[in-house]
Amino acid sequence: MAGGEDKERFMVDAWDWQTRVLHWINALLVITLALLMLGKEGMELLGVEKPLRRPLNFAHAYVGFAFIATFTLRVIWAFAGNRYARWADIVPVRRDQWEGIVRGIRWYLGGFKGRAARAVGHDPLASIFYCLLFVALASQCVTGLVLSGAELKAGPLSGLFSGMGEEAVEAAAGALEEVHEAGFLYIVFFIFAHLVGLVVHEVSEKTGLFSSMIHGKKYFPKE
Repeated sequence: MAGGEDKERFMVDAWDWQTRVLHWINALLVITLALLMLGKEGMELLGVEKPLRRPLNFAHAYVGFAFIATFTLRVIWAFAGNRYARWADIVPVRRDQWEGIVRGIRWYLGGFKGRAARAVGHDPLASIFYCLLFVALASQCVTGLVLSGAELKAGPLSGLFSGMGEEAVEAAAGALEEVHEAGFLYIVFFIFAHLVGLVVHEVSEKTGLFSSMIHGKKYFPKE
């Protein structure tokens, strides 16, 4: 087809099916966990008694257990997946990735003028936030497991606090809740930033960024 950049495009296989499936499962579980946590916090602000909030706490815990399993699979797949699913594509360690980060920052600060750094896999600038996301999610998994054992006596760590006094358990849970809530705030920020970045890149570059997580393919101009 003749014409401008929008017409002269070729297709590239980016995401393998395992990455796509885990992406959507983890996204749905994270959103569910966030909504359950907001619901729990809302009930507490409204003065709902603790026993009435307990079913919501258990729902949050068991959805969290499911997320720990699928998140662990994603971490493992970052060692075994295709080149764009691997840590080498996620963690910006190469020179070209850092050049892409600088170019991305200039593109955003310049009001989306010119062309942002193109990548078949993870966007170089977004990779910084992805790395922080993996750290935050890992922290949520660990603190969530401990909190469910301490507060609900549920999960594989439920026996960890059996020999401790009630005050000691409450003190430990209180400290871990602060970490858990900090991780939750970053995840909420990431979801918002991810959606904004998705729209910006989808509109400006037209590489099929959103649809690539469904069929695995991206579209790039023939230049």
